[in-house]
Amino acid sequence: MMQRFLGVDPGLAGAFATLDVEDDGTQAVTAYPVPVGWLEVHRGRRRFYDVPVLWQQLQAVRPVALAYVEQQGARPGQGVTSTFSIGQGFGMWHALLVAAAIPFVVTPPQRWRARVGLSQKAASPQSRKKAVALAACRRFPGVAIKLDHADAVMLAVAAAFEHGIR
Repeated sequence: MMQRFLGVDPGLAGAFATLDVEDDGTQAVTAYPVPVGWLEVHRGRRRFYDVPVLWQQLQAVRPVALAYVEQQGARPGQGVTSTFSIGQGFGMWHALLVAAAIPFVVTPPQRWRARVGLSQKAASPQSRKKAVALAACRRFPGVAIKLDHADAVMLAVAAAFEHGIR
């Protein structure tokens, strides 16, 4: 029987990914950008989470054995709007996963990266992101994985590892 794992990078520019593991060990991954809409604001446009579309997508990927959601938090020097958006997205994912009856674990980036064998010693956030993307591409060489989707892919792999799947 196939098992499905979900990885969630909850930011507006993030993604979620499914990892399907068959009984024979065959694995297939699919990444989905977080659906967003655009809102006209004073001097431009601002993205917002398209919750109804995301809800439909989550319904379509069930059942899920386990989801890993990357822990989010405010960073020093981060703007008020960004901090609010991060908190909103993090809470939205919690609510949607609970409503969809998808079991999940909130995990700090250092924990899931260590679980999938990635070094914590990258010099910058950009080099860490590139290392995650390289690991995702090596694990799934036949799949075109965008840089912005790599965290979600490897979060799904980390969730599978928690179930003893390699």
